[in-house]
Amino acid sequence: MHLIVSINGSPRVGSRTGILLQSIVDSISAKAQVRSERVDLAAESSEIFSGISRDKLTQRGEELVSLAEQADLMVIGSPIYRGTYTGIFKHYFDLVDRDRIANGLAVIAATAGAPHHALAIEHQFRPLMGFFNVQTAASAPFGVDIDFEGGRIVNKTLLNQVGRAASEAAFLLTGRIYSKSTFGAE
Repeated sequence: MHLIVSINGSPRVGSRTGILLQSIVDSISAKAQVRSERVDLAAESSEIFSGISRDKLTQRGEELVSLAEQADLMVIGSPIYRGTYTGIFKHYFDLVDRDRIANGLAVIAATAGAPHHALAIEHQFRPLMGFFNVQTAASAPFGVDIDFEGGRIVNKTLLNQVGRAASEAAFLLTGRIYSKSTFGAE
């Protein structure tokens, strides 16, 4: 059974980013046998910020960082803040061992207040994963405020992005094709 670890870089508990990441994990779980773990950096910020270097982390902080290194697939996301991912997200990945995460897999996702922030996925997130030699799914779901309502995704296009990213992730994990693209389907 494959281990999926979602890493939510939002500084707020109950964030839209968390909703998006969970939707992706749920969609992958419907396509492949997986078990999942969640790293919610807002809820665990005191553990992640307990040390500026890995050797200064609490035991719980070490466990949280180790999850990324153990993952068969990471589902990572952050709200876009000042053109990039959040500081807590960056600090978390500063603690991850590059050699232990190399050759891993990831789905990237992000949320923002406006559509023009979507470029951060290609200009910030993918290069970060490239530094770690982590292969990313081609599709990277991106949502804005109006795509969410009542704690769920309400935008059909974003739901299609989630499904497409999940199919790509399942293929990366298992080598099996799960569905044809529904890009642009209404």
